[in-house]
Amino acid sequence: MPKSAKKSAAKKKSAAPRRPVAARRRAAAATPPRVVTRRTAGKTEVIGVIGSVTTEDIALQAYYLAERRRHLGLPGDAQSDWLEAERRLRG
Repeated sequence: MPKSAKKSAAKKKSAAPRRPVAARRRAAAATPPRVVTRRTAGKTEVIGVIGSVTTEDIALQAYYLAERRRHLGLPGDAQSDWLEAERRLRG
């Protein structure tokens, strides 16, 4: 057996086995969504999320919007905060 054939056979054995397609799909689905932020004047603002958005994500964003609105004395209610948060996160 030539030297080059021995080396290639050794390399094939040392390579990690590939996971089945179903396992790769599960791993891809388990990756967390990516948050897109913007930094202005020392503050970080969430612009949107790439990936799946949960109701917990929307609720947290709505809470921050409500706190900002109350701090600035702007008019609004919980429903408008929720809809604005959903619009921002889902893009």
